[in-house]
Amino acid sequence: MSSADSKRLVIDASVATSTGERGERGERCQAFLRVMIDETYHRLVMTREIGEEWDIHSHPFARRWRRSMNAKRRVDRPNAYHDAAFCLKIERASQTEKALVAMEKDLRLIEAARVTDKRVISLDDTARSYFSAVSSQVGELGGILWVNPVNDDETPIQWLTDGAPIEEQRQLRP
Repeated sequence: MSSADSKRLVIDASVATSTGERGERGERCQAFLRVMIDETYHRLVMTREIGEEWDIHSHPFARRWRRSMNAKRRVDRPNAYHDAAFCLKIERASQTEKALVAMEKDLRLIEAARVTDKRVISLDDTARSYFSAVSSQVGELGGILWVNPVNDDETPIQWLTDGAPIEEQRQLRP
């Protein structure tokens, strides 16, 4: 894979936090980040809001990894703006207050993905399912990929080393 094939990945702080967990979950999050930095040219998307959450919740492994990504100049800092019309579409499409709260919590990930390469890496399968459920009414969500780095069925490391391609089963779709 060449640097020209690299993708910009929005990585949720849930991944950074979980790198400190003992057991399989922590190991898988660490492995995903190691492969990303050592075997690919993919870039980390770090908006101000996402960076603040990483600052609060990151385990030392994730902090070192992020510093290494910075040193390699593989961090993009886009201005992901808050799109009120987009948020209103999500609010109107939401079936429950619980779903809306979950989506609002992770909306910064979606906003960052929309202005970069449309790829979110997160452990939050609940928010993922809510976004998928409203994607038929909020068309902008349909092209966004959501990958859980600890879910074996998703073969996240293989996907990463294959160039993080667009694959229909990873897209936010109902």
